[in-house]
Amino acid sequence: MDVHPPHEPIRSWKDFLLHLLTITIGLLIALALEAAVEALHHRHMVRDARENLAREMQANRRIYAQNLVSIRVDLDRLRGDVAVLRELRAGKVSEHLEMHWGFDWNSFGDSAWRTARDLGAVPYMPPELIEQYSGVYGQQQFVNEAGASILFDEAKAAAPLLIAADPHDLRQLTPVDVQSMLLAAVELEARLIQLDLVMQPLDKDYAEALRE
Repeated sequence: MDVHPPHEPIRSWKDFLLHLLTITIGLLIALALEAAVEALHHRHMVRDARENLAREMQANRRIYAQNLVSIRVDLDRLRGDVAVLRELRAGKVSEHLEMHWGFDWNSFGDSAWRTARDLGAVPYMPPELIEQYSGVYGQQQFVNEAGASILFDEAKAAAPLLIAADPHDLRQLTPVDVQSMLLAAVELEARLIQLDLVMQPLDKDYAEALRE
C-alpha cells in the first residue's frame, strides 16, 4: 500500500487537514477492501473444505457398512472356531473339523479433515461445526485403531495353523496350541462385540454431520 505526498505544497492547516483526511479515507477504503477479499477467501476455503469433508464422510459411511458386515461375519466364524477348539481340547479329533481365521477391515479416511486443518480452514468454521467434525473424526480414529488391532491380532492367533505341516489337518495341533488358540478366539470374539458396539454411533455421527 503506497501513500504519495501531495502534488501541491501545503500552505495552511486547512490544506493539511484535507490532505490527512484524504489519506485516512484512502487507507480505510484499502483496508476494508483487503478485509473483504480476505473474508471472501476464507469463506471459499471453508466451503471447499466442507465439500471435501462431505465427500469423505459419504465414502466413510460406505466403508462403515462394509466393516459392519465384516464384524458380523467374523463373529460367526470365530464362534464356530471356538466350538471346534473345544472339541479338540476334549480330545474329539476328526478329519472333518475345520477352522477359518480371517478378518477383513477397511480403514476410514481422514485426509479431508487433515487437509482442512493444515490449510487453516478449520479456525474459520463455526465453533459448533468444529466440535462436530472433531467428534466424528475422533471417534473414527478410535474405531480405526481398534479394528486394525483386531486384524493383526487375529492373524497372530492363527500362527499354530500357519506353521503346521498341513494347516488343514487340525490333528497336528498340540494341546498347548489348542488352548492358546481357544483363549485367543474367545478374546477376539469379545473384542469384536465391543467394536460392534462402539462403531454403531459413528454412522449416526456421519449422518448428522452431513445434514449440516
